[in-house]
Amino acid sequence: MINFSSLSPLKTERLLLRKLERSDIDSAAIIHGDPATNIHNPTGPRSRETTRVLLDDWVSAWERQHFGYWTVCSIDVPERVLGFGGVMRKQIGDFSGLNIYFRFAADTWGKGYATEMAKAALHAAFVVLAEDAVYGLVRPANTPSRRTLEKIGMQLYAEVEDVPGEAASLIYRITRTDYLAAQS
Repeated sequence: MINFSSLSPLKTERLLLRKLERSDIDSAAIIHGDPATNIHNPTGPRSRETTRVLLDDWVSAWERQHFGYWTVCSIDVPERVLGFGGVMRKQIGDFSGLNIYFRFAADTWGKGYATEMAKAALHAAFVVLAEDAVYGLVRPANTPSRRTLEKIGMQLYAEVEDVPGEAASLIYRITRTDYLAAQS
């Protein structure tokens, strides 16, 4: 039996990972509406309304599945939202699987928060949820996100033509077997 209560709140060395709530709209709108955090997003920054729709979808995932993307806060200042991320079921190209996602405020970049959160997300996916694989969808030019995925053991797996007229997005993957082998 899965212990979903162990998935939120969750603490890492520097981060508090808590269940995403609709009340996170102000922080979500700032982070997802920032042109800097969307430099590799083909659709660009989100409006407050499109962010609200996205947030509603993410909160609904928690309600349906009992896990999903977290609101990522500083453990020292828990009211400060650093970003959003975690794992959630998503359609990626022709298949459905657990997608790892992260988006952090630009002033937090370069501090290892995405890597720290992503490691917790893989632990949740493979140890708590016992999933077979986790995937990460990334634009080819998004070198920082690609590096983060590679740091946590993910490898380039496939490509998907998901943006008309643009280079194919890359799909990274790590399996439960590979994750557990790396932990021992």
